Amino acid sequence: MTDQAVWRRACPSGQALDRLHARVTEPYAPHVHGEYAVGACTAGREVIRYRGTLHYAGPGSVVVLEPGEAHTGAPADPPDFTYRVMYPAAGLLSDGMGRAPRFREPVIADPGLAAELRRLHAALGL
Repeated sequence: MTDQAVWRRACPSGQALDRLHARVTEPYAPHVHGEYAVGACTAGREVIRYRGTLHYAGPGSVVVLEPGEAHTGAPADPPDFTYRVMYPAAGLLSDGMGRAPRFREPVIADPGLAAELRRLHAALGL
């Protein structure tokens, strides 16, 4: 079994919004994004190393990683996990006064929000 990923870009309001739909079978190396990463697992569980701590996410949770924060990911329970992620620029999430949101914890347990995020992601074409 190999990793599978589909990457797409949309431009709502003139700003790029990258999206990823992926099945991950192997750990991925530490990396950062210039945008937020906002996603939800659709199957399996992911383990994320973020800010020096391991966090677990599965269906029913939302993951929010801030720009410039190094992180890794891997299946928490082999063989894999599947997720949908959007990468909004800080400007898309700001409060209208130029302030980007901060998130104390990267994993938010909220099944309703996770379901809506998955539906929105799918409606955008992945």
